[in-house]
Amino acid sequence: MGHEKDREERLAKFVEYAKLLEGYEKGEAQVFLDRLFKAFGRHGIVEAGATMEKRVRNDTGGTSFADLVFKPVVLIEMKKRGEDLSRHLQQALDYWFRLVPNRPRYVVLCNFDEFRIYDFDVDINEPQDSVTLDELPTRYGPLAFLFPTNERPLFKVDRLHVTRQAADQLAAVYNILAARRKVCPETAQRFILQMLVALFSEDIGLLPKHFVTRLLEDCTDPPKAFELIGGLFNAMNNPRSASGGRFKEVPYFNGGIFSKPAPIELQHEELSILKSAARYNWAHVSPDIFGTIFQHSMGAKERHALGAHYTAPTDIMKIVGPTIVQPFTEAISRAKNPKELAALRGRLQSLRVLDPACGSGNFLYLAYREMRRLEVVILTRENQLTGAKGQTALGGISPKQFFGMDIIPFAVELAKVTLSLAPKLASDELHTTESTLPLFNLDANIHCKDALINADGSRADWPAADIIIGNPPFLGAKRLKPERGADYVNAVRKAYPEVPGMADYCVYWFRRAHDQLKPASPEDPFTGRAGLVGTQNIRNNQSRVGGLDHIVKSGVIVEAVENQPWSGEANVHVSIANWVKTPSPSKGEGRGEGGKPNESKLLIPSPRKLWQKVDPKLPSFEGDSPRGHAKVVTSCKRRGQRKDKSYELAFRKCPIINSALSDSPDVASARILDVNARPQRSFQGVVPGYSGFVLTLADRTRWLCFSKVVRPFMVGRDMLTNGIPSRAIIDFADMDMLAARSFDKPFDYIEKNVLPKVRETAQKASDSDSDMAKARADHLDRWWQFWNVRIGMRRAFEPLSRYLACARVTKRPVFVFCHVEILPDGALQTFAFNDDYSFGILQSNAHWEWFVAKCSKLKSDFRYTPESVFDTFPWPQTPTMKQVNDVAAAGREIRRIRAEALKNIKGGLRALYRSLELPGRNPLKDAHAALDAAVLEAYGFSATGDILKQLLDLNLSVAARIEKGESVTSPGVPPSYGDPRPLITDDCIQP
Repeated sequence: MGHEKDREERLAKFVEYAKLLEGYEKGEAQVFLDRLFKAFGRHGIVEAGATMEKRVRNDTGGTSFADLVFKPVVLIEMKKRGEDLSRHLQQALDYWFRLVPNRPRYVVLCNFDEFRIYDFDVDINEPQDSVTLDELPTRYGPLAFLFPTNERPLFKVDRLHVTRQAADQLAAVYNILAARRKVCPETAQRFILQMLVALFSEDIGLLPKHFVTRLLEDCTDPPKAFELIGGLFNAMNNPRSASGGRFKEVPYFNGGIFSKPAPIELQHEELSILKSAARYNWAHVSPDIFGTIFQHSMGAKERHALGAHYTAPTDIMKIVGPTIVQPFTEAISRAKNPKELAALRGRLQSLRVLDPACGSGNFLYLAYREMRRLEVVILTRENQLTGAKGQTALGGISPKQFFGMDIIPFAVELAKVTLSLAPKLASDELHTTESTLPLFNLDANIHCKDALINADGSRADWPAADIIIGNPPFLGAKRLKPERGADYVNAVRKAYPEVPGMADYCVYWFRRAHDQLKPASPEDPFTGRAGLVGTQNIRNNQSRVGGLDHIVKSGVIVEAVENQPWSGEANVHVSIANWVKTPSPSKGEGRGEGGKPNESKLLIPSPRKLWQKVDPKLPSFEGDSPRGHAKVVTSCKRRGQRKDKSYELAFRKCPIINSALSDSPDVASARILDVNARPQRSFQGVVPGYSGFVLTLADRTRWLCFSKVVRPFMVGRDMLTNGIPSRAIIDFADMDMLAARSFDKPFDYIEKNVLPKVRETAQKASDSDSDMAKARADHLDRWWQFWNVRIGMRRAFEPLSRYLACARVTKRPVFVFCHVEILPDGALQTFAFNDDYSFGILQSNAHWEWFVAKCSKLKSDFRYTPESVFDTFPWPQTPTMKQVNDVAAAGREIRRIRAEALKNIKGGLRALYRSLELPGRNPLKDAHAALDAAVLEAYGFSATGDILKQLLDLNLSVAARIEKGESVTSPGVPPSYGDPRPLITDDCIQP
């Protein structure tokens, strides 16, 4: 008690002192904050390690000053007494993004009389709590992180918890109603949405306080529930208020959401849950509750098939920020007079925003909210320049400016609800007084339809829009037909022949969005902008060809996230691209010298901002340096998520972002080299298809007499951890049945353990009319063979004593030699080389850099794709014998060091290579550096030049020489070397 009393007394003295101040931001903020720190038991700001007036570089290249930065605890931004704090969140957010490393978790906005506290690990938009100066002595919990004991803050309301709990309650009612045969799904949906609006309304002031709660308490049986709740919904749909009775205080809401009131005879279970839901204060529920209900109300199978995934607000802002907030913020800062500001306000109020995969409307809701905040910023500046007061122009932004479409009816209705309530929620946040009833009828704005095709197979129409944002469905090209059906996929491909068939589903949205937009112009730089979330594959291969390659031909990618784990339930990695469609070069409109876009007039930020996942082992950078470092923690506790999805993003400013979402030299123009592709030298390992082929090593020992067909079997884990095969496999290669039958015991084994599974799979494919039916039937005709035998690989290995292999999916390829008796699994990428020189080239950094730039990506790992990586990778063209020998010797040294180290290190090569990530001297690191130097010498490359640029130039040069019929050097030991046998040693993984 004494401890608490002491705190209260110190804080009470601070309050007495603070009330004596005039409340001027510039003159009194520092002394106010210093006394605040002392009231919380600190010796002062400096003694605590905090900084006043922290210098922070801004987007214009200048320097701004954050009032107080106390890393990694809190950023405090002061405003003058009486200032509306809700209007200054964006300024604090801009500072926060750059305060790295160790960015503060908490942000406090203060106007001397109120502390508004944000937890940016939870929500960057809504405060977790607000404490007045008078409340501080007894309610200091929300600022408890200021105590020297580093206490966790105690907020009055845990908004995240309340939102989840309230969502669960309504989702439970919906699922019960949907399961009831007497209630059709459409009625259940309308009921739950109307109840949702009613629950919100009684807590945000659209209905009398506790009106719905008392109504539910009076629903003592199903008929009573039908009568009372139905009466409420009818009253909310009636333009003329009742002259008397229970519903006389119910105002008119609209004829959209309530056009078909949905009364239901609720049973006691549903009534009990609804009564519990009504006890929550819905004013504390975050608007993304709608998305949560949407997710919970859908079955997992349907959600996956449609690619529907909830999007967290932090991820939505990675699109809304660059496409809407940034260009208007830039224009506001440039405005010189009230006339220019009024024009900006008018343009903001006419801006049309489209989400063509809107789901439950969260993108549109956040876009609306940010536009309302921008409106306040503009009006504030106008008032500053004119000396006027008041808010007469607020509320000019309408939900009618927002458009959406989605294939799921419930999602569409949720989106309408979300946007309909947005004006009231924004009015409360910004303390405006505009009328927010009746709610807007958005039936003409948000439609239930397929965004790509109409029923007749023609392209679907999209409403005209200045801005297109959203999160199209996550479905890879290979999953599209199984999930959506062959007829639908064929119709989409016919309607969009310009999109490659192997492009991911979301690519159609990227392509269509860009083609739909009107280009930005100097007269109207706010149009022609788009930001979409996509699978991380949008920057690779055919998905890139169909989407981003097309976009950059007449557009500029202004900000992008290369790759990040998704914040929703889907266990995928995504990429985010924001771009501006620029004027045609032929017209020259908005272009500078050389036909390039005049970025200043088009409000295109220069340099661009590219976000990438941070390797936590690499050094971090201050945000006011050319590279910023931003920690982002996603909602890893959301229902259904078992993995920690926390991660760090780093952004760097770069002159250009290419269609691979990179600022590295664009190697998309690299050509396949015939000398690499023919004869084929790189192969994926075999794909057995069925576990019945696999044996233990003990089985192989017992069947040594069948060693021709019972072979050691190497998988990626064995190669990188054990260093030896841990299992065997029955391999009949391409033998016919009679040849295979001569090995009686192995054949009998797979007849028992493989044939039934092959039959079952073929039958299932046939019954489901799968597009795999023919392939499964063909395999049934050769069931004793693997699903993929890899005959080409086997023939390439025949003259070799060993071959090279690496894991196909990896963070960094580690190449090893394997004895040819060992059969490689499909998780391995193999190479038909047995010489030390080839090992050195493939293990070098030159090949690694090319691999990263050209490969397919799988989540945060890289997948070796031989067509794009190996077949385009140029080998040294004129290496001398000494240079070849130096590369080979450096490669042998790497393998020697690895072999010696593995005698004393557990965990195999994987553990050994992780040691390279640690600081300090490391013999293996030195050996790799020596190899890289030797390889650069063999190429004749500059050590200070861009390795990708040099490799790309060589690729194009080799391709040109091949076209002219000139001789070039193919992969492997160059013919000029002579006899390659001195380069062939015998160290390898043995059978």
